[in-house]
Parts: sequence; C-alpha cells; structure tokens
Amino acid sequence: MDNKEVRVQPPQAFLIHLFALLVQWALGAWLLPAPPLAQSLLTLRWALFVFSVAAFLLSKVWMVKFFAKHSANPMFKDHAKTLITEFPFSVARNPFYLLDVLPFLGLTLILGTLDPLLLHCPLFFLFLNFYIVPAEENRLLLAHGADYEAYKVSVKRWGLF
Repeated sequence: MDNKEVRVQPPQAFLIHLFALLVQWALGAWLLPAPPLAQSLLTLRWALFVFSVAAFLLSKVWMVKFFAKHSANPMFKDHAKTLITEFPFSVARNPFYLLDVLPFLGLTLILGTLDPLLLHCPLFFLFLNFYIVPAEENRLLLAHGADYEAYKVSVKRWGLF
C-alpha cells in the first residue's frame, strides 16, 4: 500500500471525532449518558480533564522530539530510514497512538457522558488498527524487510495484544 491510499491521517480523524463530540454536546444528543455526578466533584473533574489534555499534548511534543532524534517523520510521509526498536517501541509497535486515549478520557469526565470513551475512542482505534497501522506496517516491511518481520514477532502491535 503506498501513501496515496492513506488519505485521512490520524490527526484529521481525531479532529473529526472532536467535531462530532462538539456537535453532540451542542445538540445534547448523547448516546451513552452517564449517571449524574455530584456537583462537589466538578473541580476534580476539571482538574482530571486538564491533566489528561496536558499529558496528551506533552506526549505529542515528546513524540515529535523522539522521532526528530532518530531523523524520522511521525507523519507517514516517507519510508522510515531506520527501524526504531528502543523504548517505547520495545513495548508496543504503536506506543504513541496508545496515548490518544487521554483526551477521550478527559472529555468523558468533563462532559458527563460515556460517548467519548466508549464510542468515539473505540471508533478512532478501529480506524487506526484497520486503516493506518496496516499501511504503516507495509511501508516498514518494504523499507526494512526481515528486520521488521523479526521486530513484529517480538513486539505486539498494541503492547498487550
């Protein structure tokens, strides 16, 4: 699969989900409403929301710096020149995508609905798992052959599975 087949990048898909959540919020059209939480927990919910969004943004800064250190591009444009197998890639083949759950968790806390975590997050990860990751894996296989095959055998796609 060449890069022309991947038209929607993960950041674009993520923004689509955020836009859908904004529309749901504006319309009050939650599919999975959560039981109401005590008003006294509002400060804690906001703090956890801010923490999750900050951790997500810091993880993206770390990702950009990590790839720059290895002269690689995180935006699926070029074939990888080197196969990166050090931490966090020694734990999961797609470690930075795993951190994308953080804003969905934060939005679940602040919006008081389960839609971000139980609907939008799984849909986003299905998009990654069946559309983006196979294309990335194919590019890595073309670029690194047997080395990438050996890496795939030793490190699971999402860490645990």
